[in-house]
Amino acid sequence: MANVFLAVARDDAKALFAARNPDALRSFVLSYEPSDEQRLEVSSEWMEANDYLQRIGQQNDQIAMPLTMAFNGGRPLLQEGSQQVYLVRPDIVGYLGAILSDLNLEELSEDSQLKTDIIRLQEFYIQAAESRQCVIFTIGIL
Repeated sequence: MANVFLAVARDDAKALFAARNPDALRSFVLSYEPSDEQRLEVSSEWMEANDYLQRIGQQNDQIAMPLTMAFNGGRPLLQEGSQQVYLVRPDIVGYLGAILSDLNLEELSEDSQLKTDIIRLQEFYIQAAESRQCVIFTIGIL
C-alpha cells in the first residue's frame, strides 16, 4: 500500500464529498483517475518531510497552521486502522502552495531524499493551487 496525494478538481470533489461512509470514500479513492500532475506518491518516509515542515512552522507562527495540514493534518475523512484519508480545502491548498514555494531549502543537502521529497511536494501543491483543486492525502488505500 502506498501513501498518495490526489488533487481533486471541483466536479470530482462533488463525488468525494458525497461519499458519506467509509466504503463510499474508499470506492471514490480507488476509482478516481487523476492525471499525472494530480497524483503524487510519497515513500513510507513521508513523516520525515512532515516533521521538517513542522519544525519550520514552529519557527514562524504565521505559517504553522497551513504547514500542519500538508500531509495528515487536514480534515480527516477516514480513519480506520491503517486506512486514512485527509482533506485540504482549495483555499488552504492555495495558501499552502504559496508557503511551500517560498521555503528556503538551502540548508538541505542537494542530494538528500528529504530535499527531493519537499521539492516534489512544493510542485504538487503549487499545481493544485493553480488549478484551484482540493487535495487529499491517502494512507494505506492505494
